[in-house]
Amino acid sequence: MTAENELFPPNKAGEYLGGVPYDTLRWWRYKRVGPRFVRIGTRKVAYRKSDLDAFIAQGLTETQEAANAR
Repeated sequence: MTAENELFPPNKAGEYLGGVPYDTLRWWRYKRVGPRFVRIGTRKVAYRKSDLDAFIAQGLTETQEAANAR
């Protein structure tokens, strides 16, 4: 398994996202607003590192100064 496809259990995914609580990740899954996840069987959930990185990238914002420099 490559590093970008490494699977994180929810508690480790929350740590990777900067301390997001397990219950928040669970709520995001329910509302379909958080990072993509993988369902393993009927109950187990995991997050790919690449999906966590993509979710983080979605939240990037530019400062006004950087946006005006374009």
